[in-house]
Amino acid sequence: MNLCIIGDGRSIHTQRWAEYFGRNHQVHLITYDSMERAIPGVTEHVVPSLTGNLWLSFWPRHVWIRRLIQRIDPDLVHAHFITKYGFHLPDDRKRPTLVTAWGDDILILPPQSRLIRHFTRRVLERVDRIHAVSEHLRQRIIADYGIALDKIRHVPFGIDTTAFSPDHRDYGRRDPVVVFSNRGFFPVYDSATLVEGFARAHATEPPTRMLLKGDGPEEQATRALVSSLGLDGPVIFEGRTGYEQVPDDLRRADIFVSTATSDGTPVSLLEAMSSGLPCIATAVGGVPEWVQDGENGLLIPPRDPGALADRILRLCRDPALRRGLGTRARETILARGDWQVLMQGVEKEYEELAGRSGKRRA
Repeated sequence: MNLCIIGDGRSIHTQRWAEYFGRNHQVHLITYDSMERAIPGVTEHVVPSLTGNLWLSFWPRHVWIRRLIQRIDPDLVHAHFITKYGFHLPDDRKRPTLVTAWGDDILILPPQSRLIRHFTRRVLERVDRIHAVSEHLRQRIIADYGIALDKIRHVPFGIDTTAFSPDHRDYGRRDPVVVFSNRGFFPVYDSATLVEGFARAHATEPPTRMLLKGDGPEEQATRALVSSLGLDGPVIFEGRTGYEQVPDDLRRADIFVSTATSDGTPVSLLEAMSSGLPCIATAVGGVPEWVQDGENGLLIPPRDPGALADRILRLCRDPALRRGLGTRARETILARGDWQVLMQGVEKEYEELAGRSGKRRA
């Protein structure tokens, strides 16, 4: 098949998707920002901003992308993330179109703008198939936009269960226990609750350490909070590194924490689960679809540092609990979140849609 993907080339999720299909198909990736890497079987088309302003550049980009799709003449077009990228999908009905909702493009952005909501509805009504990365998102799309049940599928971001594995994990290590988060420093990830919850746990269990990895607009404020709480030693900051480093990051941690106030299906959480890490996460969005409290992880309310501190202390003091939660977390990902299995299903769906439309080439 000749496939066209529209999405953020900087995103590892977009890159993994393109890479999978580039092995056996011809893939064209249309993006605002370059992947800055070459992927066999994938031709990248970067559509730059002509004004330096995202919204003023939208219409020139839109015209360019529509013409580019006509020239590529793909069998199928799939946009990842509705806002921006999904808005560029062709509506000429010459070929099947799909869109994947990632989270903010349904939960946060449309409620903030009537214009974004209008274009979101337009995309959802016109595409042939919708993927939602969580069942929670799927139900929101159905409820908020009246989309037919058979048009939308739950297709989570899958995990490479070979790369993300619990090999060589030592659940009994206690001095120090390392709490880890690599979600970065953005408002939705609520770094204040993360730091304050750790501070309370550390006051009771001084050997604990916390490693915060990533970047974002609230990094300096988070560093200031850490200093004000006297945690400059126990809390370690590391800058963002390549995706290939993530499995090793998870192997040197004992507990994974996510304090997000809104979420679709957080891939970082699923990677930690696949790595056999006991996880503490806020019960928001699609998280409870993967984490059953006390069974394969621990759930807390959002913006509750006291609850976070309690769960950290429970795990610090009970290696057997860490082992049990981590083992069952791994089993959950193997059963429902294996990347290869999920993508094989998507490939079959592509073939059916392309074949049904008559656009598929021999």
